[in-house]
Amino acid sequence: MKITKCYNCNSEKHSFYAEENGYILVKCDLCSLLFVENRPDDTDISHMHEQGKHLGDEKLNVTGRFNKSKISEYLPILEDLFKGDKGGKKTWLDVGCGHGEFMIAVQKYFSGKITVRGTEPNEYKQRSAQRRGLDVTYFDLANHEEKYDVISLLNVYSHLPDPPAFLKTLKRLLNPNGEIILQTGDTAELDAKDHLRPFYLPNHLSFASESIVVGILERTDFEVLKIKKYSGLKYSFMKIGKEVVKLFMSGYKSKLLYYLKIKPYSHTTMFIRAKNLTVDTRKTA
Repeated sequence: MKITKCYNCNSEKHSFYAEENGYILVKCDLCSLLFVENRPDDTDISHMHEQGKHLGDEKLNVTGRFNKSKISEYLPILEDLFKGDKGGKKTWLDVGCGHGEFMIAVQKYFSGKITVRGTEPNEYKQRSAQRRGLDVTYFDLANHEEKYDVISLLNVYSHLPDPPAFLKTLKRLLNPNGEIILQTGDTAELDAKDHLRPFYLPNHLSFASESIVVGILERTDFEVLKIKKYSGLKYSFMKIGKEVVKLFMSGYKSKLLYYLKIKPYSHTTMFIRAKNLTVDTRKTA
């Protein structure tokens, strides 16, 4: 499937940015959004998310495994986002919850006073989360009727074929004044030489920036409450440690030199907290 228009500004003018795994990443000449031009069709994308495998010149297995260290990383981020404002939040949906590390962090941060549910298309991740006693299944958000005080989507945005349409779907599932927590990278305006590699195409379909994501949220009638950015440097240290170990293991190719060259800001992680401004009129009609 060849994508000719930018989903953010609808411009058809874009330029080559990079190529990986048989897929072409282009940059919108107008707003700088990075997106895969020759992406798989939506049916294939859905199937790949369910199975955790993405095919191109190289097979990518993106299922991974439960990572306990992520929980301790998420807790201070939740404090940055919600410090002094924990009240009124009783139900939480984590979209694309993976193995459930963020769900566990939310339960700990809110001292078990919030009901957290997760939806995850990858069947292996579902079972991993369920083994930890988490309420994780998979359901079609477009036909889902339950409403929530908070909906989070971490490392989901870049996988979405149509982020603006997806955010409109989430709005329908929010209570009045409900909130979303969106995490993605802030990398679209980087030069190709400075962007973190690999891109993991076509697992990732686009790379945005703060201005792009905020603009989409505001056009979808969300009010941005907080934006927190975190340097990728500490994640680089983690990656560097793994690559050092690979140097001494037979059968493994180390990327140590590559990670040592990465600029600290080249893979900035961005968390956005935004409030639903749309009023539910069904109760007052």
